[in-house]
Amino acid sequence: MDIKIRRAKESDSQEIGNMYFDTVNAINSKDYPEEKIKVWAASGKKIEMWKKKISEQYFLVAETDKVITGISSIDPEGYLDFMYVHKDYQRMGIARALLNEIEKKAAEQNNKEIWAYVSITADPFFKKNGYEFSGEKIIVVQGVEFVDRILKKKLKH
Repeated sequence: MDIKIRRAKESDSQEIGNMYFDTVNAINSKDYPEEKIKVWAASGKKIEMWKKKISEQYFLVAETDKVITGISSIDPEGYLDFMYVHKDYQRMGIARALLNEIEKKAAEQNNKEIWAYVSITADPFFKKNGYEFSGEKIIVVQGVEFVDRILKKKLKH
């Protein structure tokens, strides 16, 4: 399978949002109750939010056969905001390919570490790739409480 990694464009926003919505509903729903999935997945439909994230962050998409199969982004401070892989392309190396590029960008930015708020679903992937648990953060969205794990990885320069 040929995976192409490139910078996201504003014109990708709709496809990114749809992929995110479908993936949260299909994949994260295995680890979270329906009320959380409903609130979480709804962010996928916020096209203006995607456009803003694409313009403000180093935002990458993975493509396979012209289909966006994954997304990841990092801000200038080393916060890894997104890491999602299309529901139909799980466990094919896409997240690893995206993470390699994000970690290169963090090194270019001279970040001392990368950190992310990670779901239960993504936790094993990040730990396998050298990220360590450093606490939890409670986020409340539309009255629904999410407990995210904070994972960090120190970078060697």
